[in-house]
Parts: sequence; C-alpha cells; structure tokens
Amino acid sequence: MNKKQEIKVSNKVIHILSNKGFKINRYYSRTTRSIYLKLDYGVCGAIRISDHVGKKKYKYKFNLIRNYNGPREVKDDGCYRKYYSYQHTNELIEDVEKEKKVKIQKYGLKNYEEYMKENSKRDLYKSFKKVA
Repeated sequence: MNKKQEIKVSNKVIHILSNKGFKINRYYSRTTRSIYLKLDYGVCGAIRISDHVGKKKYKYKFNLIRNYNGPREVKDDGCYRKYYSYQHTNELIEDVEKEKKVKIQKYGLKNYEEYMKENSKRDLYKSFKKVA
C-alpha cells in the first residue's frame, strides 16, 4: 500500500506543529493509508490524514483528506469535527493553534501540561511513535 502522499503531508504538518511547540505522536494504520497524529498527548485532539473519509464511529477532531470536497465542519453527536483537503493544510494548522489556545484558556497552562503528562502514561501511546 503506497502512502507517499500521506507521509509527505504528515511530515509537513509534524514539522510545522513541532516548531510551534506541539508534542506529536504518530501511528500508521495497518489496513489503510491513514496516518494519525496525536497532539500534546491528545489534550489538543488528533489529526487523521488519509485518502478517504474515515469510519463514522471514530470521531477525530481534525481530518485532512486528500481531495476532500465537502462541509468544512460537521457536528456529530455533540462533537465538532473539521475537514480539510491537502491543499488547505495551512487552515488546519491555524485551527489546531486556536484549539490549543482555547484549551489553555479553559484549563490554564499548568493543568494543560498536567493533562498531557497523565495522558502520556496511557497504553495507547505504546502503539504510537513520538515524533516531536
């Protein structure tokens, strides 16, 4: 399975966000071309990068889909999910930065960092690779 485009886009996102101080963990799907990026150990959500729309049962806050052409934001069971095409990576980055600012304002920087520390201990991160 060729993930060249997805890897290229994920590397760009990782590079930009890591330079902005985000902690990033990456996971490659074994069955699809999807790549998952956890931001600040999930406190700031996650980005799903893929060539197809994902399964409805998984609710990723940020979705970067190759050639995506649809609604930018969808309310799903009370959760807002955002969608971008690969050509709109800069908008994704801006929205991720806004999300972090909102969370820090809501929780306070000290609590945000404490949530990151607690989340980093979860078993989930045994399958993710720390990349930034």
